Amino acid sequence: MASSSSSARGNYKGATGPASSSSSAPAPATGTAPPPAPPVVSLSDLIGQQLKQLNPEDLLYKDELQLVLLLTPVQRRKLSRDLDDGDTGASTSTAPLSRPENNEEDDDLIGAVGGLSISSPNAPAIATTKEPLLDFRTHVLKWFQHLRHQTGHFKSEEESRRLREAGNDSYRKERHPLKASDLFTEAIFLAPARNTLAAALAHANRSLVLYDCGLYAESYDDCLCALDLGYPEEYLPLIKLRQAACALKLRNFALCEEHLHELLHIELNQVFETRTHELWHQCEVLKVERFEMAVQTGDDLDTNDSKPFEIAWLDNSSSLHTTRAVAKNALIFESEAMAMVPSGACRVCDYCGITQFIPFPCIYCSNRLVVYCSRQCRFKHAAIHAVECFGHQIELFESFGDVFAMPRLLQLAFRMLITGLPELLVHCRKKPTLSKLWSAINGGLLERPDIAYSAVLRLEHLREEQASETVITLALTSHILAIYLSKCTTFFEQLEKSLPTASRMSSAEWELLCAALLMRHIGQLRHRSMTLCRSFVLPTDPHVFSPLNEFQLWAAPMRLQEGHLHILAGEVAVVSYAVYPETLSLCRHSCSSTICTKFSGRKMTALALLDLPAGSGIYNCFAGGNFQQLRREERSKLLQERGIRCHCSACQLSHTEDQFHKFHRYRCDNPKCMEIFTLDAMPHAPNLRWWLSEEYTQPEYNGAELIVCPHCSEPQKLEWFWAFHTALIDCELIEERCKLYAAIERAEGQLMELHECKVALARLLLEQCLMVHREGATVLDDWEFNKLGSIMRSVLPSVMAQYGGQSIEYVKYFAYFWDVMALSNYKCNDRELMQMLNALEFIADEFKDIFINYYEDYIAPKFAEESYGSVVDTQV
Repeated sequence: MASSSSSARGNYKGATGPASSSSSAPAPATGTAPPPAPPVVSLSDLIGQQLKQLNPEDLLYKDELQLVLLLTPVQRRKLSRDLDDGDTGASTSTAPLSRPENNEEDDDLIGAVGGLSISSPNAPAIATTKEPLLDFRTHVLKWFQHLRHQTGHFKSEEESRRLREAGNDSYRKERHPLKASDLFTEAIFLAPARNTLAAALAHANRSLVLYDCGLYAESYDDCLCALDLGYPEEYLPLIKLRQAACALKLRNFALCEEHLHELLHIELNQVFETRTHELWHQCEVLKVERFEMAVQTGDDLDTNDSKPFEIAWLDNSSSLHTTRAVAKNALIFESEAMAMVPSGACRVCDYCGITQFIPFPCIYCSNRLVVYCSRQCRFKHAAIHAVECFGHQIELFESFGDVFAMPRLLQLAFRMLITGLPELLVHCRKKPTLSKLWSAINGGLLERPDIAYSAVLRLEHLREEQASETVITLALTSHILAIYLSKCTTFFEQLEKSLPTASRMSSAEWELLCAALLMRHIGQLRHRSMTLCRSFVLPTDPHVFSPLNEFQLWAAPMRLQEGHLHILAGEVAVVSYAVYPETLSLCRHSCSSTICTKFSGRKMTALALLDLPAGSGIYNCFAGGNFQQLRREERSKLLQERGIRCHCSACQLSHTEDQFHKFHRYRCDNPKCMEIFTLDAMPHAPNLRWWLSEEYTQPEYNGAELIVCPHCSEPQKLEWFWAFHTALIDCELIEERCKLYAAIERAEGQLMELHECKVALARLLLEQCLMVHREGATVLDDWEFNKLGSIMRSVLPSVMAQYGGQSIEYVKYFAYFWDVMALSNYKCNDRELMQMLNALEFIADEFKDIFINYYEDYIAPKFAEESYGSVVDTQV
């Protein structure tokens, strides 16, 4: 459950002190107290101790490998000795992490998919290096052990069984398949890995529900998961029948016949035998009725195979230019991410990146942090997850959050390495050494168009003139991840297999190479290569399916209940981080971007925001907001953190803030003044959005001098704002809602034209009123719906002006408008409706399908009614 998983993660992250007393040895019989166990060093202490011993001014280096060598002196001495001895055939196998003390078995970490199984205590010890390990390395290994012991496990066989029974009751008694599916999903998440029968039963039960919902591919995958996890043999005919039925629905007749043949070799009772023959007959009938459908060849279509962009290189920097004229909203480029990691803001398939799906978790990962939308995605991602699985078991990547503000950046760099390096080594035909391989990575291999990883190596990275504390910290972290690859995975052994038989590199060399490449990738991501993929997110725990009763949103799969669209689209956040080395990462920065990007899973599509002539540059804004959404000072600060200095046209204008200020203009409420003004700065409100700051919206600030007119020096009373927030508390009462409508009208007199605050107030108003209507506290009539529709309709032009009609923000706000139209007789004109439908082309495909279904179910029928008369807009 959500509360269980959250508390588990919270307990883990707080456990950085000494080990608990329960794990210490009992006192000897003589009564002498045992010596206290040494405190376990946390990651912050580990890095802090190394920083105290290092002087950044003494670290002179020219590249990442040299910096890593400076930070690992013992490794450097050992490497020099190995090279002098000609020990190129040293084994890369080193002693893995030991088992917990007192020889207790931890089956939850054994046999993980791709994870390194912990060796048995009785297994023969593998020879280690004669050179004593660096103290830092010793502490890193101890820290790994500490993570393994302290990782929170929220899994419970009893809780899984209880949820599975609740799902059965919901399906059989309540006749609510969507709720039952959610309960079975949570039962899967809570099932322990050491006893997979609980997970097998939950998968089998969910497969039945998904079949009834029409999700046949997911139902079939659930059947396979149940069989893989040890589903009881006495129930095998039940699963095989369901597999055959799913295959038949998916029109996979060969697979259906295969399962039916399996059933014929099993002793069946009369019911199962009858059902088997029925499926066989249906399969034969459908095979006869199958026919070939005509497919458009595309010969009659106007196609243009020429590439609309090209890469230009100048002084080791890249830029994209158009090769031909590109019309507004036309496709410029599209590509799939070379590497991608979920952000943790919502549930994301770890391979394809979609957010709306039935989750299939890795049963071995702690807290079920890794989920997939299908077994196919899990299979495609197996090679990557094989290296990461043990890290997820001990929550390695999450633990970096104690030190780094963006731990996912480290995981993305890690994934770039393990994805690209094996591909690169396949092309090494000569016997490599560390120095030769590093020279090739910085030289000839950069120009290889047949190697995808070469495009990653060519990416620009954040360049710092000297080894700052941040750079040293990141280098130490790269070393930690390299130690993880050496001690906790078989990654180096896989790399050895990619090299010629006579070529072998020591484990120390592989560690240094991987640490240096990780350092380079981190520098690339800190510059402009890391793309923040934004989409809609539901307010749910990302590691369970529906702790907040998400099933209540849906009338059927991919079809929402009436009036619930704004809940699905109410929040926009970064759902994943990705790298597009041959397209988006090569764009130059401009605060007035010439492209808009659409993210749909791993796929990124860039379309032109305006007509671009041939040879013009293709620019993207890397500041997190353009010149209409952020002030120049804020943009410059964000860009400097990424090593970008902006000299775009929007920043060079003499009145560069005018475009931003048009969304923040006020009319003085002093009757003797009534001048229009804008503010330069507010101490507790970044980018002048004071209505979002708790420093200004607390009740004690009612009447305080928050905004002062620069013309007459009179403080603005903002009575409409305080009245709005007071009435919002009890908006289930019609009297309070009337006060809200009145406050909106008074705000119109002070907030000029496109003011951003009007958009925020409109959203708060509709959110609360729709919630009151949805929960049945009161039922809104057509007069109120017309009021709400007019209010939201009046602010949509402001959203379009600030974010554009091709933005996900525009879709987010008109979702409220669509709910009003679905619940009432209010409607917009055809031109506005077409604008909204066109905007759906710029959101993720799975959400586009949900919006289209909502439009067809609730909005299109009202526009098609001939008897429907035009509704006169209620003026606000």
